[in-house]
Amino acid sequence: MSYIGRFAPSPTGPLHEGSLLTALASYLEAKKHQGLWLVRIEDLDQPRCDQAHETAILNALEAYGLCWDQRVLRQTDRIKRYEDLCQSLIEKQQAYQCSCSRTDLKSRHALQHYDRYCLLHPNQKQPAAIRLKVEKSLAFKDRLAGHQAIPAEGISDFILYRRDGIVAYQLAVVLDDYEQGVTDIVRGSDLLLETHKQRALQLSLDYPLLEYAHLPLVLAEDGQKLSKQTFATALPTQPEAIIRQLKKAMVRLGQIDETCDTPIDVEGFITFATEVWDIKKVPKVIKNS
Repeated sequence: MSYIGRFAPSPTGPLHEGSLLTALASYLEAKKHQGLWLVRIEDLDQPRCDQAHETAILNALEAYGLCWDQRVLRQTDRIKRYEDLCQSLIEKQQAYQCSCSRTDLKSRHALQHYDRYCLLHPNQKQPAAIRLKVEKSLAFKDRLAGHQAIPAEGISDFILYRRDGIVAYQLAVVLDDYEQGVTDIVRGSDLLLETHKQRALQLSLDYPLLEYAHLPLVLAEDGQKLSKQTFATALPTQPEAIIRQLKKAMVRLGQIDETCDTPIDVEGFITFATEVWDIKKVPKVIKNS
């Protein structure tokens, strides 16, 4: 199996129209390549996560015909794996403790780009975060967003483990993708800048570099990203409404127009959508219509 894609929602709210676009596009791209499509629950931020939201997300995916090919992976089941990887990086001197507070960073004008103060002046002050010592980064070509140059200021040493002892997104997602054999990622363009950090960690770990396609975001009426934080409403799960939402998503993704005749059952619609899917047709801007 040469293509493995994934959809990785956080259970901080139900599936909405914006997340449906990502789920549908990643699913169709995987199936167009006769590949596997995985679902991973990114539930590390426990205060914001809820089991009820996870159940609602998985139920909605199944209702919309987006069925995963392997068991669902949950990040909270993998804390020991993250801890072991982080410790290994420290032992190899590829990561280091950082006890800087936000006030410290602000006073040194290092909020946006870390100045390696704790690498140059090591101490055992606690609590401490763990930062990756970024030694290598590469430009890449995103399949939708095009050439992505390394930022002029370079890639700053970034957090792998937070001061409060919670694993950071970057470390978890890189290890998860590697151990699940993920080859291609289709996700929202709000994560495009994070890709440089993930690739830097992949290079440090000598992991394969992945292929990326970052979808334009669906924006709310006020111009913000359509998300749980902007009170995006949950997807309906009535049969007729599901077909309307799937068709709306395919129109937004530039695959069909509103006059296109489509199957009226979910299984038939997903088969049809897979047949017509062409990621090159995804528009630069998605209208919130």
